[in-house]
Amino acid sequence: MPKDSSRRNDTRRANKDRRARLEELRRQQKAAERRKNFLFVGSAILIALGLIAAAVIPALLHDQALNRKKKAGYQAAPTKAEKAAGCDGVHNDPLSSGGTTVHVSSPIDYSKEKYGDTRGGTPPLPPTGGRHNSVSLGDTNRFYPLSQKPRPERAVHNLEHGYIVVWYDSKLPADQAAHLQQLAAGGNLTRLLVVGWWQGDLPAGKHVVLTSWGRTDRCTKVSDDVINSFYSAHLNDQKLAPEPGLPAIPGADSIPPGTLPGSSPAPSSSATASPSPSSSSTKK
Repeated sequence: MPKDSSRRNDTRRANKDRRARLEELRRQQKAAERRKNFLFVGSAILIALGLIAAAVIPALLHDQALNRKKKAGYQAAPTKAEKAAGCDGVHNDPLSSGGTTVHVSSPIDYSKEKYGDTRGGTPPLPPTGGRHNSVSLGDTNRFYPLSQKPRPERAVHNLEHGYIVVWYDSKLPADQAAHLQQLAAGGNLTRLLVVGWWQGDLPAGKHVVLTSWGRTDRCTKVSDDVINSFYSAHLNDQKLAPEPGLPAIPGADSIPPGTLPGSSPAPSSSATASPSPSSSSTKK
């Protein structure tokens, strides 16, 4: 074969090999770029998912915690002031179905009802909802001592209207009962009633118990800080009390606290009727 032809063949082979190498380099470069792009996009997706999770998961956990705090049976941890007063912390009691409550004219054995704190197998005393008398206790005089034997059936009607009721029993020291009387007579807590529980001892060795509709805080001794905080947090609770903000039943102050007025046949402005609208004479 002539030398010129051989050189041309060598040149063609060299060019072909060079093109093959260049093509392989291009393929390798494209593959590297694809891997780089994949890693970049994948990292971006992972970062985005991480940011979303960082924003969503705490919100979900927060919502779950809030939902747990709203459920019946939830027991809040006592604050520093509550611990100092021997309080258990606020307990979520069962609520009457749909917020409806039945008026009765006879005494109620609240130890056999279910609307109160029953932790540890204790009876649901004092009550925080359920059946009650059609006439509340009055609020001109907001202190009802044990000697008057105030009817809890009437105090529960105050709870229905968003009042705060502090109950005490005969084992609370006299000076603390006198202090409760001063708090009730003061001008700051105008929708607070202090009611003596004269039907035995209050449960769990606690002799002063704070209540609103569906909420209980059992304490060993009286604490202004605890009472003021409970009052601020639960007064006229729009989410719990069926008729928050309503006053005591008109004429209630003229009825002895130990009296159980008969049910009224229909709502009216009389002393034995609730001022709020009702679809029947026995329910609110």
